[in-house]
Amino acid sequence: MITEKPTWIRHDGLQIFSIDIQPGGLRFATGGGDQKVRIWNMKSIGKDLETDNPQRLLATVRDHFGSVNCVRWAHHGRFLASGSDDQMILIHERKAGSATVEFGSGEPPDVENWKVVITLRGHTADVVDLNWSPDDLMLASGSLDNTIHIWNMTNGICTAVLRGHSSLVKGVTWDPIGSFMATQSDDKSVIIWNTSDWSMAHRTEGHWSKTVGSTFFRRLHWSPCGHFITTTHGFQKPRHSAPVLERGEWTATFDFLGHNAPVIVVKFNHSMFRKFASNNHESAKAGHTGWTNGKGGSAKELQPYNVIAIGSQDRTITVWTTASARPLFVAKHFFSQSVVDLSWSPDGYTLFACSLDGTVATFHYEVKELGHRLTDDELDEIKRSRYGDARGGRQTNYADSGHQLMLETVSTKPKKATTPGNQVPPPVSQAPAPQKAPEPQNEGEKDGAGLGTGANEPKPVRVSSPVKQKEYRRPDGRKRIIPEAVGVPSNQEANNNNNNNNNLTISTNRSFLALDQRMAGEPIKELRAGPTARACISDGLIIEKAPGGDNGTVNVENKGSGPSTSSGPAVPTSLIIEIKEKEDCGPSEVRSLEAKPVDKPANDIVAIGSGKFNLSKETQISCKKGLQLLWSDRISCKVAALAGNKNFWAVSCEDGSLQVYTECGRRMLPAMMVGSGAIFIDCDETWRLLLVTMRGAIFLWDLFTKSCLLHDTLASLLSNQDPPKNSGTVKVISAKISMSGWPLIQLVNRDAFLYNPGMKCWMRIADNSFPASKYAMSLDFSSAKSGELARLQADIGRYNCRRNFWNRPAVDEVVQTRAHLEAQLASAIALESPKEYLQCLLSYVHFLTREADELRLREVCESLLGPTFGAVADPKNSQWDPFVLGMQKHILLKETVFPAMASNRKVQRLLSEFMNALSEYELNENENQNVTNNVDEMDVAPPS
Repeated sequence: MITEKPTWIRHDGLQIFSIDIQPGGLRFATGGGDQKVRIWNMKSIGKDLETDNPQRLLATVRDHFGSVNCVRWAHHGRFLASGSDDQMILIHERKAGSATVEFGSGEPPDVENWKVVITLRGHTADVVDLNWSPDDLMLASGSLDNTIHIWNMTNGICTAVLRGHSSLVKGVTWDPIGSFMATQSDDKSVIIWNTSDWSMAHRTEGHWSKTVGSTFFRRLHWSPCGHFITTTHGFQKPRHSAPVLERGEWTATFDFLGHNAPVIVVKFNHSMFRKFASNNHESAKAGHTGWTNGKGGSAKELQPYNVIAIGSQDRTITVWTTASARPLFVAKHFFSQSVVDLSWSPDGYTLFACSLDGTVATFHYEVKELGHRLTDDELDEIKRSRYGDARGGRQTNYADSGHQLMLETVSTKPKKATTPGNQVPPPVSQAPAPQKAPEPQNEGEKDGAGLGTGANEPKPVRVSSPVKQKEYRRPDGRKRIIPEAVGVPSNQEANNNNNNNNNLTISTNRSFLALDQRMAGEPIKELRAGPTARACISDGLIIEKAPGGDNGTVNVENKGSGPSTSSGPAVPTSLIIEIKEKEDCGPSEVRSLEAKPVDKPANDIVAIGSGKFNLSKETQISCKKGLQLLWSDRISCKVAALAGNKNFWAVSCEDGSLQVYTECGRRMLPAMMVGSGAIFIDCDETWRLLLVTMRGAIFLWDLFTKSCLLHDTLASLLSNQDPPKNSGTVKVISAKISMSGWPLIQLVNRDAFLYNPGMKCWMRIADNSFPASKYAMSLDFSSAKSGELARLQADIGRYNCRRNFWNRPAVDEVVQTRAHLEAQLASAIALESPKEYLQCLLSYVHFLTREADELRLREVCESLLGPTFGAVADPKNSQWDPFVLGMQKHILLKETVFPAMASNRKVQRLLSEFMNALSEYELNENENQNVTNNVDEMDVAPPS
C-alpha cells in the first residue's frame, strides 16, 4: 500500500466536507467550508511536483452562498451535483470556451470552464447528502429539514418529497438495482423506500438506539451487488460499529466493529473482488452465495466478496471485506479531526479520504492486498442471477430478492410461451365424453385451464362413442335418449371452437386476460381483486340512435358472443365466481358460486296443470366453501351474469329477472324484473349492486335499504352531433362501481364516464382529447398504485399508440397540457382519489410555476388558503371546507404547493405573499383558539 497526503489540495485552510472521484478517473471534486466546489486533476496524484508539474486545480465554482457539504458525480461523469448550507443543489457541467476568474480573488484563471446548468430549490434547511440513481435520471437529496427530495434530472422538477423521518436526514444511498433507496437520520432509524411509487417499504430501528452524541453526517452506502446496506453511527458495547442490513429482511445481520468514536461515513468499492483470478465463468456462478460475513463454501477462494472503507470520528479509516471478520487495513494518525467522506477510484485500488481538518489523504492498494477485481460483465452476471436483468435501469421491474425469482420460475413452468401477437384465449372447457363421468378438477388445474395451449398446438377432436348414449328419465317414468352424432365432431365442440367465451371460469385472485389481448383492442372485463367478484357471458354492448330517432329512442345490440349459435343447438354455459375475504386465505376458505345449466335435452317440456315449463332452461346454483357445498338452488332460466361479496349473491338471467340471495342462500327479495338480461354486473364490498341490461338500462341499488340509487339509460352518452360515419354510436366495453360508489362506464375508444349524483349527470373523466399534452404519455399518473384515474389514463395511452393517434397534427402544447392537468385534477376529485389528486396537484402547480402563470397560481393558492384572504373566517358562517378528500388544505398549501412554486424565481413575490398570509392565518387562528379556551374556563363556576 502506498499512501500520500497532497498538501496542495485545500479550501483556504477551512474544512473539506466532501470528496468524489469522477467515473473515468480524470478528475475529482471537493467541497468545503469556503463555499466553493473545486475540481482537481487526478494526474497530479503521485507526481513529483518538482519534475512533473501538471495543472493541478482545473476549476473553482463559486456559485454557492454557504458551505458545500456534498459533491457527487453522475455515473456518466458529465454532471457534478453539489449541495450546500444555502439550501440549494447545483448541477455543474463543463462548457466550451475559456474560463473566467473572480475579480479580486487573486487566483489564476481556471483551466476548464465549468458552469451551473440546473439549480434545484425546495429544501428549507442545509443539504447534507446527495446520491444519483443508477440510470442518472433521478437525484436524491437529504437535508436537515427532515425530508428527502427526489429530483427528475430531465427537467429539474422535484417529483417526490419523502417525509418519513422525524429528525435530521444525514445520509441517502440508492440501490444499484434501482428498486429501493435507503436513508438514515438522527432519529436513529433507517428507512427503505420503494422507487416505483416512493412508499415506505421498511423502517428499521433498534440498532442505533444506544448511540450517543451527534455527527456531521450519517453517510450509509449500498454494496455493488445490491445485497448489503452498511449504515453508520452504530454502537455495540464497548465499541462503535457500522451495522450491515441484508436485502429483503432489512435487519442487521452483522456489524463492522472496532472504532472508538461514532462512524460517520462508509463507502463500498465500486466492484467486487476474489482472492485469485479466474478465467472461467463457473467461479462467478459458484460465488453467488458467498456474500455473508465470514461465510464461504468449498471454493472459498473463488467466491467474490465486497470491499468497504469506513471513516470515523476517531480520525481512523478501516478497510474491510465481507469475507473476513477482521479489518484488512487500519489507517491512523493521518488526520487531526473527523473523517467525513470517502471515495474509491474507478479501478477499485485507490481510496481518497477527506477530513474536517481541511486535508485529503490517498491510499493505493496492490492486487495482492485487495484481490482480483471482477469485470463489469462478471458483476452484471451476479446481479442478473439474483435479481434478473439488471441492465435496463429503472424502466425494468426487478425482482427484489432471490425468493422472488424462484417463485416466478415455479409459476411459469406450467405455462407454455406464446408469441407476441398471439392472443391467449379465455379458459374453454371441452365437453366430457359421454361414456365417462366428469372428474372433479382441482384448483390448480382450474386456474390453468386454457392458458397453456399454444397457438400452433392442434386442438383435440372428440368422437362420440356408439356403445353408450346419454339417457334421461322424464317425471312420468318414460326414458328418453339424447341424440348425439356418431363418428364426427359434435356441434357442441364446433361451437366451443368458434366461441371462446361459451364457458367462463373467472376468479378474483388472478387475471387470465393477457396483455396482447388488451393491446389488440378486445373489450376488457375489469375484475377487482379483493372480497368481490363478478362474471358475465357477454363482453360488450352497442347503442345507437334509431333511424330518424330525434325523439331520443335508441337501438341496442349485444356485442358479446351469445350463449348459442345459429348453426346448432344451444351450448350450456356455466359461470363461476370466487371470493377471497382475506388476501392470504387458503383454498379451503375460498367461497364460490357456480351457475351451471342442467343437462337436459332440447325442447323438453313438462305440462303441469294448464302451464308448460321448458326444463332445458333450468340452471343449478351452487355455493361452496372450498369443496364443501353450503347451499344450492334451481331457477327456471339461463344465467347471464353473477356477482357477489361477503353480504349477498346476485344472479341475473336472460329473461330479465334478477335473483338476490343472502350469504346463506336465502332469497332476499322476490325476483326483480329489469326488462332484459344483464350485460354488465358489479358490486362493491358492502351492499351496492350495479346492473346494465341488454337494452342499455342502468340500475344501481342499495340492497341493505332496498332502495334504487340510480335508474337511467346509456342513451345520454350519445352525441347530438351527426358525424359522417357511425352516427351516434356508442360501444360500451366496461361498467363497474368506482371507488366513489357510483357507476363508471368505459367505451371502446377508452372514454370513461362517471355518474355524479349531485349534478345528476354523467361526467367524462378520461378521454383522448389532449394528444399534445406533455402528460398524455407520461408515467406520472400511472405510478400511483391502485388508482382508477391512473389505469384509465394508461389504457388511453395504449389505445392511442395502437391506433397511431399521436401522429395527429401538433397543436398548442402549452394550452393542451394545462387543460389536461386541470381535467385530471377535477377527475381525481370526482373519483374521490386523494393520492391521485395530490399527484395531479403537484404536476399542475409545477406546470403553472414553469410557465409563470401567476393568475392561475393565485387562484389555486386562494382556494387552499380559504375565502377570507389573510384572516380567519367564522366556521359557522363560512361555506369553505378546510379539507379536500380528507386532506387539510393548509397542509397541502404548505408542503406541496409552496415547494413547487419555489422552483421559479419569477413567482417568488407571489410565493412570499401567500406564505405570509398563511402565517398570519395560523397566528390569528391560534389566538382565537386561546381566547375560546379562556372563555370556556371562565364559564365554569367553582362549586359553592
